[in-house]
Amino acid sequence: MKINRLIIIFMLILSITTFSKESEEVKNIDNSFEYFEVYDPLEPINRRIYYFNYQFDKYIFLPSVKFYRAITPELLRKGVKNFFNNAQNISTTGNSLLQLKIKKAMRAIGRFTMNSAVGIGGIVDVASNMGMPKPYEDFGLTLAHYGVRKGPYLILPILGPSSLRDAFGMGVDIFSRGMLYYTSDLDILNNTSVSILYAIDKRAGIPFEYHQTGSPFEYEYIRFLYCKYRRLQIELGSEVF
Repeated sequence: MKINRLIIIFMLILSITTFSKESEEVKNIDNSFEYFEVYDPLEPINRRIYYFNYQFDKYIFLPSVKFYRAITPELLRKGVKNFFNNAQNISTTGNSLLQLKIKKAMRAIGRFTMNSAVGIGGIVDVASNMGMPKPYEDFGLTLAHYGVRKGPYLILPILGPSSLRDAFGMGVDIFSRGMLYYTSDLDILNNTSVSILYAIDKRAGIPFEYHQTGSPFEYEYIRFLYCKYRRLQIELGSEVF
């Protein structure tokens, strides 16, 4: 996912469903539901968590994002985003090595080194300005690389769409990054305030609000798009992020 690409796909699907003729909708509704079928045995629980996330987003996340944008200059916000994106290269390097993707690992560590050394610790994305590729891997993709199936679809509190495989992978990534930061000069990233800033920065970069379309099938759309997005990451070697 780039998130923007996901949102574009999302809006295209919504446009198609919104402007299709009513007769065609009735005729094709069964096929549409088959198209969006995803293994979701925990759907009743997932929907409750989805509603909780909507409330959290409406009353806590989005107000925090608006406040962050109001008090932080755009240039500084960009620097924060670059800093966190640069730190992601560490996880990408480790997971690339686990998958024996040596060239991708070298590209990731090259970006990290360049941005850290020349870009003031990653605040300036020098690597992208130089045209260096921006690889991505996480432990969920590493598990998929070795044939682990995604398992049931999950909605995680606050974090949103996932699967059993990806949720486990996320936990491994968070734990391994925390241990690495603790044993290195990057221990500042384990700070609670930094973690909150990271969450706000990520939410600020997602142009999506719950129920803004008014579609009764938003849950199904998000579920389908997440699973499709992860499938594309696997099939395209994680070049989509």
